[in-house]
Amino acid sequence: MATKAIAKRSEIKGSTYLVKLRIDARTVITVRTKESLKNWKAKYPDAVEIG
Repeated sequence: MATKAIAKRSEIKGSTYLVKLRIDARTVITVRTKESLKNWKAKYPDAVEIG
Protein backbone atom coordinates (compact mmCIF):
# COMPACT_ATOMS: atom_id res chain seq x y z
CA MET A 1 0.00 0.00 0.00
CA ALA A 2 2.90 2.35 0.68
CA THR A 3 4.16 1.87 -2.88
CA LYS A 4 0.84 3.05 -4.30
CA ALA A 5 1.04 6.25 -2.25
CA ILE A 6 4.58 6.86 -3.46
CA ALA A 7 3.59 6.21 -7.07
CA LYS A 8 0.69 8.65 -6.86
CA ARG A 9 2.87 11.28 -5.20
CA SER A 10 5.45 11.03 -8.00
CA GLU A 11 2.71 11.38 -10.63
CA ILE A 12 1.51 14.59 -9.01
CA LYS A 13 5.05 15.94 -8.75
CA GLY A 14 5.80 15.05 -12.38
CA SER A 15 7.12 17.73 -14.71
CA THR A 16 3.77 18.73 -16.17
CA TYR A 17 4.48 22.19 -17.48
CA LEU A 18 3.36 24.04 -20.56
CA VAL A 19 6.53 25.98 -21.33
CA LYS A 20 9.57 27.59 -19.73
CA LEU A 21 10.10 31.34 -19.97
CA ARG A 22 13.47 33.07 -19.81
CA ILE A 23 12.58 36.48 -18.40
CA ASP A 24 16.18 37.70 -18.15
CA ALA A 25 19.72 36.38 -18.50
CA ARG A 26 19.59 34.39 -15.24
CA THR A 27 15.93 33.68 -14.58
CA VAL A 28 13.88 30.86 -16.08
CA ILE A 29 10.26 30.40 -14.99
CA THR A 30 8.29 27.16 -15.43
CA VAL A 31 4.75 27.93 -16.56
CA ARG A 32 1.99 25.35 -16.13
CA THR A 33 -1.11 27.04 -17.57
CA LYS A 34 -1.96 29.28 -20.51
CA GLU A 35 -3.38 31.84 -18.08
CA SER A 36 -0.05 32.01 -16.23
CA LEU A 37 1.80 32.30 -19.53
CA LYS A 38 -0.39 35.26 -20.49
CA ASN A 39 0.28 36.96 -17.12
CA TRP A 40 4.05 36.45 -17.31
CA LYS A 41 4.13 37.71 -20.91
CA ALA A 42 2.23 40.83 -19.81
CA LYS A 43 4.75 41.50 -17.01
CA TYR A 44 7.80 40.64 -19.14
CA PRO A 45 7.08 41.34 -22.82
CA ASP A 46 10.69 40.46 -23.82
CA ALA A 47 10.43 36.98 -22.25
CA VAL A 48 11.56 34.14 -24.52
CA GLU A 49 9.79 30.77 -24.56
CA ILE A 50 12.14 27.79 -24.28
CA GLY A 51 11.25 24.11 -24.39
